[in-house]
Amino acid sequence: MELDIQVIQQDGSNYWLSDLGIQVEKFSPPAPTFTRTYTSVGKYNVASSETHTSERKIPLVFDVKTIDSVDQELMRLKLFDLFRGYEDFYVVSSVIPSIRWPVHADDGFNVDPYEASPIMTEDVTVNLVVTSGFGETINTTNNMKDDIPLGFDIPFTCLPPYRFTNQSDVKVFVGGSIPLLADGKTATLTFHGDVASQLSITNKTTGQVFQLNQSLKKSQTLILYGMVPVVDGVNVYSKGNHAYLDYVKGINELQIAGATNYDLEFDTRYYV
Repeated sequence: MELDIQVIQQDGSNYWLSDLGIQVEKFSPPAPTFTRTYTSVGKYNVASSETHTSERKIPLVFDVKTIDSVDQELMRLKLFDLFRGYEDFYVVSSVIPSIRWPVHADDGFNVDPYEASPIMTEDVTVNLVVTSGFGETINTTNNMKDDIPLGFDIPFTCLPPYRFTNQSDVKVFVGGSIPLLADGKTATLTFHGDVASQLSITNKTTGQVFQLNQSLKKSQTLILYGMVPVVDGVNVYSKGNHAYLDYVKGINELQIAGATNYDLEFDTRYYV
């Protein structure tokens, strides 16, 4: 398969580079970069800080075919606009079309003729900075039923989508390179059901318990995204136990208590 790259801009415009006469030579995302800081403790010991994600760059290398010198100059201007440094856009590889990379162009780049040729350029290198540090699946788990992405090792016993009705014990799968944390890249839990006074949702895998101390009706919508629970658009953090739910890589076992006649939905992207 010939490598091609799709560019998707914020206004919805999208282009396959091959349609513009651009031949992609290289697009190889490196592994995520993690950093720590170290502090000397005593004479012979060192303590390290928590791990944090740092800048991640993807070199995109290509050359451009044009019909004459005027066309070459027009393509130069097109490329300057396409690979903008002032706003984010997505790039998608034709090899793994289920993953998109949120990026922006870093530094400048040159578009030079190959040996003064009006129809071919030297290799052009555009450094793309992955804005959030990770690529992500285009589809969320809610939309993966008929298009399971390759490379995430999703077990057949725990395939998305993750929607459950009146099931007190359920399992969801987190694929990709990182766990889902409430204070970072997380998942969305959506609950509809009848609750008399207290709802508990436990991630038995992590040992975390979220509780909401109020009654609910099936017609109401509780959304737990990150660290703040919301009911029908209203922040109800003060009515909870101020806890949150993280999700480890792999299978997470969830338990629901205190509810009847309910539906629970778990939705997320996978990050690489």
